[in-house]
Amino acid sequence: MKMLARLRYLLDEGFEVSSISGYDDDSGNGNARVMMLEHRPDGTRRVSSEIFDVDSDEMEQCSRFFLQHLGRDGKA
Repeated sequence: MKMLARLRYLLDEGFEVSSISGYDDDSGNGNARVMMLEHRPDGTRRVSSEIFDVDSDEMEQCSRFFLQHLGRDGKA
């Protein structure tokens, strides 16, 4: 549940997570991704992503958690 734990941390700490994605794919490492905006000291923003290996259960939990977060913040 590394992706779920990381997603919880990022959102709890106020990071601007822009999307999550996951694929039912056995072709190799990194079938899921969290994309976020990083704020640089000079005021610009940079898109970054982190890649995870997840099963369908974890991806479903991540999706549910992320949608609940968006609904709480009025972003959905």
